Amino acid sequence: MKVFISWSGPVSKRLAESIRDWLPGVLQLVTPYFTPADIEKGGRWANDIAKELSSAEVGILCITRDNIHSDWILFEAGALSKSLDKTYVCPILFGINNADLAGPLKQFQTTEFAKADFHKLITVINSRLGDQKLPAKTVDSVFEKWWPDLEEKINEVLSSIAIVDGPVRADREVLDEILLLARSSSRPVPQFPPKAIEELLTAFIRAHDIDAQESGGYDDSLDALKEMSRSLRYIAKKYKDESSRLTELFGEFEALTYVTKSQKSSVSLNDDVPF
Repeated sequence: MKVFISWSGPVSKRLAESIRDWLPGVLQLVTPYFTPADIEKGGRWANDIAKELSSAEVGILCITRDNIHSDWILFEAGALSKSLDKTYVCPILFGINNADLAGPLKQFQTTEFAKADFHKLITVINSRLGDQKLPAKTVDSVFEKWWPDLEEKINEVLSSIAIVDGPVRADREVLDEILLLARSSSRPVPQFPPKAIEELLTAFIRAHDIDAQESGGYDDSLDALKEMSRSLRYIAKKYKDESSRLTELFGEFEALTYVTKSQKSSVSLNDDVPF
């Protein structure tokens, strides 16, 4: 699986190089793509980058105080996000936090360079490997082994740069964003009946207990999943047209029969039953 690593500026480049060298040691099936130079002239080089961007399944953006507004970072982030249904885009924040971000970068799920946050990122990347993904315990073990190496390299890079005091964003810009968020929060949001959530949680707990306590068979587990389907259908239909991936998943969900291979009969489900 290809992981595109984006950077801009000398500090970001060194950070990106560290991640490029480290990542395959944790997930051997991952192939990082790292551009060898910042913005250069030449159509052939630009075409190569465009090809790599379109084929990447994960995009890592190395964000520092110096490149938050970099045109190159924003260009590559935009190119990666064109296929969000198949590409996971993650800005990694070095020496800054989420409050420092502005514009297009705020739409992505960010990762701060801290052990717990970076472990979550590796878990997400591993999940993208599909049938070839490592078991969760293996990921945990390998990450624990390799994390100190990356932490040392990154801290070495960060310690070599001058610390700049003061906010990354102007107060006025932050205030304008707060006002925008306040206005958007006043908009009505979809409301789901408490009964739907209650049924979903009850059925989920039952399905969990059946497997955790080894108190039932496949039929019992499928029955518990069937109990969840009514509530899930009600909620999923509200959003099924929001993205191509949601539409695809909803179609797969609707095709489920809740029967084992040995069973002959099919199951009919009530659609849109009021709660």
